[in-house]
Amino acid sequence: MTSADQPGLRERKRLATRHAIQSAALQVVREQGLEGATVDEIARIADISPRTFFNYFPSKEDAILGDAPTLAGNAKIDWFIADRGPVLRGLARVVVEGSTRLLSDPELLAERRALGKRYPQLGVRRMANVHRFEEELTDLVQRRLRSEHPQLSDAEAADRARLVALTAFAFIRHAWFAWLDHPDASPGLPELVERAFELGAELIASSSPARVG
Repeated sequence: MTSADQPGLRERKRLATRHAIQSAALQVVREQGLEGATVDEIARIADISPRTFFNYFPSKEDAILGDAPTLAGNAKIDWFIADRGPVLRGLARVVVEGSTRLLSDPELLAERRALGKRYPQLGVRRMANVHRFEEELTDLVQRRLRSEHPQLSDAEAADRARLVALTAFAFIRHAWFAWLDHPDASPGLPELVERAFELGAELIASSSPARVG
C-alpha cells in the first residue's frame, strides 16, 4: 500500500475503536458467556460510551461476529459494471478491494469460529451474513451482464450471474481458509484472494470437455 493509500488520522482512529469494541466483545463473552454479555460491559472494557458502541454496531452479536463481508461502499463497483474484460477477473478486483476493508486479525477470527460452534445462534447469524454477501455478488454480476449483454432475458442473466457469483465465492472461501489456517506463513488476505482468482481462472481456461466415445 502506498502512502497515498494510507488512511487518514480520523479513519485510523475509527478503525482502532472498531477493533477495540470487537476485542472487548469477545473478552466479555469469554468471561461471562453470550447471555451474560451486555453492551454496557463491552463499552466499559472498550473505554467508550454505550452510545458510541451503537455508532459502530447495532447489537452485541454484531460486535462479537465482527465486520461482515459486503460490497457496500466498494470503490470498484462502477468500474466493474463498465468493464468488458473477463468477468471473473473483473470481479476479483472488486473482491480484493473489499477484502482490504475487513479486520484482518487471525486471533479474533479464530475465536469467532470457536464461538460459532459453542453458540449455534452465532453460527446461524454468521451464515446469514455469508448468504447476504453471496446475494450481493449475484446482484452485482447481474447488473454487469445486463449492461454488457442487453439481449439476455432476465432469467438468463440471473442464471449466469448466480453461477459466476458461486464460482467466485468458491475462490474467496479457498483464500479465506488458506489465510486462517496459516496466518503467519501466508501473505495478507487481499493477496490470497487475488491469487485464488488467478489460479481458478487458469484452471477453468485449461479445462476441456471430456470426449465421449
